[in-house]
Amino acid sequence: MSVAQSTTLSEQETIINIMVRVFHWSIIVLFVLLFVTGDNNDGSDALHIVSGHLLVSFLLARMLWGMIGNENARWKNYLYYPKQIISYLAQLFDTTLVHKFQLHNPAGSSMILLMMGVLSITAITGLLLESLFEFSGVLLFATAYFNNDSALLIREVHGILAYLMLFAIGFHVAGVLYSSFLYKENMSSMMMTGKVSFLKKEEV
Repeated sequence: MSVAQSTTLSEQETIINIMVRVFHWSIIVLFVLLFVTGDNNDGSDALHIVSGHLLVSFLLARMLWGMIGNENARWKNYLYYPKQIISYLAQLFDTTLVHKFQLHNPAGSSMILLMMGVLSITAITGLLLESLFEFSGVLLFATAYFNNDSALLIREVHGILAYLMLFAIGFHVAGVLYSSFLYKENMSSMMMTGKVSFLKKEEV
């Protein structure tokens, strides 16, 4: 027989570190800029490149913070076995789940890791394109390993990844809206203030 414990927060506590919040909103702004300025051929290439470099900087900072930052920012808290993710999704409309997960539920955590992965690959292909087509950038040394066909392929992959990221963001927003309903918490506001008031993770 298992004994479950859950603790109710009597008042709001700051759970989400400011580093995570700054990263979250900065990535949104940068992705919008990058998506809008991508492949326009209207003189916006410079803004696209600068925004891309900023995005890479934020990604690297967040990856490092996920290893050395505060407890709730650690990547280990985002890791779930496939069985746990499937089980959570199967019970997605069960309101009792609110007692089990405070911040990092299996679906949301997996989506964050997926988006981080897609963003990282998109950023790497973007840096490669800067070197291949602008003849500058940190990956200029790697251009010797690519011909015209492979350069065009990388550009195609870069564009596909951008749209894949847009698709993932749509799922993420839908998840945030549902979580706001499930937890009776404004998740968008939570990512601005860092404060949450719903139940802590249940230990079984």
